[in-house]
Amino acid sequence: MDEDTFDISEIVNSRVSVRSRFNEIAHHNVNSNNSSNLDNDTYLSDLLKVLKIKSLVIGVGGAGNNTVSRMQDIDSEFVETLNINTDAHDLYYSSSNQKLLIGKETCNGLGSGNDPSIGNAAAEEDVDRLSQVLNADVVFLTFGLGGGTGTGAAPVIAREAKKNKATIVSFCSVPFTSEGTERRLRASKGLKELIKYSDTLIPIPNDNLLRFNQKLPILAGFKVMDEVLIRSIKEIIGLINNCGLINIDYADVRKVLEKKGDLPSGLIGITESLGEEADLIKKSKLALHNPLLEPDTKKVDKCIVSVSGDHQLSLSKIDRIISTISSEIPEEASLKFGTSLNPSLGSKIRIMALGRGPISPYVQAAVNGTEFPLYSLR
Repeated sequence: MDEDTFDISEIVNSRVSVRSRFNEIAHHNVNSNNSSNLDNDTYLSDLLKVLKIKSLVIGVGGAGNNTVSRMQDIDSEFVETLNINTDAHDLYYSSSNQKLLIGKETCNGLGSGNDPSIGNAAAEEDVDRLSQVLNADVVFLTFGLGGGTGTGAAPVIAREAKKNKATIVSFCSVPFTSEGTERRLRASKGLKELIKYSDTLIPIPNDNLLRFNQKLPILAGFKVMDEVLIRSIKEIIGLINNCGLINIDYADVRKVLEKKGDLPSGLIGITESLGEEADLIKKSKLALHNPLLEPDTKKVDKCIVSVSGDHQLSLSKIDRIISTISSEIPEEASLKFGTSLNPSLGSKIRIMALGRGPISPYVQAAVNGTEFPLYSLR
């Protein structure tokens, strides 16, 4: 590429990795500097355009489409959304920046009939189209396990996004025990396929909703689940793209999200505290010991803690949060924290813990070919 044909927009919109985009423009200084040893602000501005991390949130199947539709009600500056389905009716009534109906020949727009093999075939039918739209540095997948489209198509979508050098973060719901053996068996098979292509994989058991309130209406329960997913995704994207007083950058987040060993892991928890010491300690522990996930925090090897508050957020409160979470993970674990000002929180303090290391028992069961853990009210 010579001076006459160089176009920064081509690099910004390309599907190569962040490192490749950076290297291409860093070795091609469009704006000549006054000194060969220094870089001016115009050149640095071009670099920032290239280094902007592209995030894509994808809802797959009915459950995933519902989550993304609710996300559209929240203003997320740095995220694009995409709904993928085999059911034209569901897709039409969903909300997202982009939509993709897969498997027109396989499903005729009528859905997958709870058959993961059909969901898989539908995704394979449109694999070229999928490859073209999966243009992001970080891809968040959200879907329900146990049905046809999410269970069958999500692994194919993750595979194609991984081919495009994306980091894959998968959130998936696990069927209630009461939904029966067949549905949970389908979920297990789908989860085993997804393991191959996910960097972070967080299965969320529907059964755990029962521990909050057994009288909770089903619609309210699923809204709780969606809210957890939406806030988790939004907070991770915020970490990647926003500069805080004490900053956590994309390299820090990527180290926590990336897969260690053969199995993807991960934990995330978000809480808010009114700032009193006892409540700070309680909510800090709750962020790490997310009751929807029940992770084994003694397996954490890397952890990021993000603390947000207004301009009165004190060093002593930050220290209390960090020291509490640090005492809950192994001494040898790597921990980094960041802080940011968010006046909209008022007197509240938001705490997010993002960790690598704990492998979900549902992931382990899928690999071992054993039954998922059974629900028991404690």
